[in-house]
Amino acid sequence: MTLDRAGLTKGRIQPWTAKLRDWQARAEQAVWLHPTLDFLAMATPAAGKTQFALKIAHRFLSDRAADRIVVVCPTNHLRTQWALAAGHVGIHLDPGLTNDQRQEASDYQGAVVTYQQVCLAPGVFAEGCRRRRTLIIFDEIHHAGDGKEWGMALREAFGQVVFRLALSGTPFRSDNAPIPFVRYQDGQSLADFSYGYREAIRDGVCRPILFPSYEGELTWLSDRGRHSHTFDEGLTGELKRERLKTALLQADWLGEVIQAAHGTLTRLRKEEQRDAGGLIVAMNQEHARAVADLVRAITGEKAAVAVSDDPAASRIIKAFGESGARWLVAVNMVSEGVDMPRLRVGVYATNVLTEIYFRQVVGRFVRIQAGLPRPQRAWLYLPKDPTLVEYAQQITMERDHVIEEEAAAPQRTLFDVQAPRSSVSGYVPLKGVARADTLISAEEPEGQGETAGEAAPSRHEHKTQLRQKHQRLVGIVARKAGVTHMRINAELKRQTGSQIDRATVDQLKSRIRLLERWQERGWDGKA
Repeated sequence: MTLDRAGLTKGRIQPWTAKLRDWQARAEQAVWLHPTLDFLAMATPAAGKTQFALKIAHRFLSDRAADRIVVVCPTNHLRTQWALAAGHVGIHLDPGLTNDQRQEASDYQGAVVTYQQVCLAPGVFAEGCRRRRTLIIFDEIHHAGDGKEWGMALREAFGQVVFRLALSGTPFRSDNAPIPFVRYQDGQSLADFSYGYREAIRDGVCRPILFPSYEGELTWLSDRGRHSHTFDEGLTGELKRERLKTALLQADWLGEVIQAAHGTLTRLRKEEQRDAGGLIVAMNQEHARAVADLVRAITGEKAAVAVSDDPAASRIIKAFGESGARWLVAVNMVSEGVDMPRLRVGVYATNVLTEIYFRQVVGRFVRIQAGLPRPQRAWLYLPKDPTLVEYAQQITMERDHVIEEEAAAPQRTLFDVQAPRSSVSGYVPLKGVARADTLISAEEPEGQGETAGEAAPSRHEHKTQLRQKHQRLVGIVARKAGVTHMRINAELKRQTGSQIDRATVDQLKSRIRLLERWQERGWDGKA
């Protein structure tokens, strides 16, 4: 290879030899047929977004349609992962480029940087894109909406490029900050290609995940007095947050959940995967260490602990991933891009209630491993908090970004653990007793293939899941066809003989099949 005066690598890169998954090949074809410079690919975590994006980058470089690649990702940890993955397909990216350097060395074909890094010096990146034809890959593009100033900076930095490929495996938030380089219609984001979790399960790309949820009698004190509630009671605001915190701070409640999760992990290691691992996501440092002590008391084994402000955290996570240890307790350390395929059982023991965070945690458990029997189910145990239950029920659905104009008897408490600061200064958790409740499944609940001892979802829960999917599909078809929801529902009623509120499970499935056909082939309704 030779270098021209601008330092551009001349000559072709090594041929692409990796086999693409079916969805990756279809998404690649969609990119080449796309008429604009911006393409948004939504694919469920662990589906293979990185490999898809690198195939696009490889084609741009091979065809000399671009001189360099710039990947923008959320964290420094992911910079290294992207560079390693790119190197495996013959694309050499600099994961250590600084803003002071301004440009990667001439023996690189681009760089991997963070959103924050770009937003600190957008002019540096704009200059690089003007000098050399650049393909931009935005990893987890929803991070670009973290603030209006970020959006403006990214537009300044990457306004003059040959193509912008945006990736996301996490649902966009509902807020008033439009994400740069994403198309919107009637205030709703539009993906140019989507590959959902249910499709990934069907194709054997991802594991199905089950969500055993736990109820409990929870008692606590606050400045407003003594409270005693279960998760089934309709609390709001601070009381709802205190109820969840009480469960997570009570050794009796959380211990019951950990014991059940450990039983599942033990069975998995005995019957299916000898090195299967478990992850408990805790609230904060003190909570994580107390939870690790609880794990040891219950299982007799020490749990690894990784917290975000520990310099050794990345090393601890890497060592756990490569070992055969059973349990890892983590805080803000196991999110997008962290790859530990042996994780099969989890406990959601944090009071973070954002859907983005919940889905990031779920994404740690769904990566398929070669050489193991299918379907390789995973389990995430969680409190029956209504917000978490809703996320679990909707885990198979894509979510567009919408811009919207007296003291009780002493109980075992995780002492000296403080949850994130509450607005109520007098909060004291008193009692928490857990009991197993609903099993929320991301698989089609047909009653087949259930593990012994697992309760199938009730008919009400099944129909709730189907109605949620139905509602989402009606919205998609109506937007694509330019007709009202009422017209769609009228045609569904005509063709299935049922209206939504009185539909049986079979009738709901018939309506969904029609909607999926209209989504794929276009609206052909007559009503």
